[in-house]
Amino acid sequence: MAERTEQLPWGTAVFHAGMPLVRETNVVRVEAHAPDLPADEVIAAVEARFADRPYRNVEVLDADTGAALAPALKAAGFATSRHLLMGLDADPPPAPAPVEEVAPDEVWPLREEWLRTEPTATDELAAALLVWERERARVTRARAFCVRDTHGRPASMCLLMATPHATEVELVYTTPGERRRGLAFATVARAAAEADGDCTFLFTDAAGPAQHLYARLGFHRAGLVHRFVRAPR
Repeated sequence: MAERTEQLPWGTAVFHAGMPLVRETNVVRVEAHAPDLPADEVIAAVEARFADRPYRNVEVLDADTGAALAPALKAAGFATSRHLLMGLDADPPPAPAPVEEVAPDEVWPLREEWLRTEPTATDELAAALLVWERERARVTRARAFCVRDTHGRPASMCLLMATPHATEVELVYTTPGERRRGLAFATVARAAAEADGDCTFLFTDAAGPAQHLYARLGFHRAGLVHRFVRAPR
């Protein structure tokens, strides 16, 4: 989904001029185990390549390197989030509620609802993310799964996105009024059961409770990714 990439001594810069607000497509990615990497070098790499973008994005794939960079990046105005990489290493249990596979178009209103509840998502950013996510879903031939409410509307959703090397469970969300009923558990259980190949994974907030739900579904902790973003001043 990138227009181009540039190799760096310790990672990769990813560019997409047509999607300037989308973090995943305009980011400096630190991929090496390099806990001694100077934060100033990373910041300089971001500034040199993304001076025309509104956001400055850094993603660090190695946990030790991310932890080492975090204090200096925070001091430079970057907000930090930590995300667990979890891999499926057991057969998921049966879905405890009826889950349907639907066309992705059916669940996009639910995704838009989710975006509108994010405190940092402006209307412009939400619209850009929806455009990018729909295109990514099209390119990866994503499969969508949902549980419906009593009115027949999707109440819980997730996508299953396939790549040549792995399958990702993505965009897991349940509308607030339908939570605590096991709908997300059911939706992900069905999606994971449908995944092809030997490598199925997902990302989740390292400080959030969803990791425990995924553990019950057969996912294990496989890594920790640090993401840093500095919003327009």
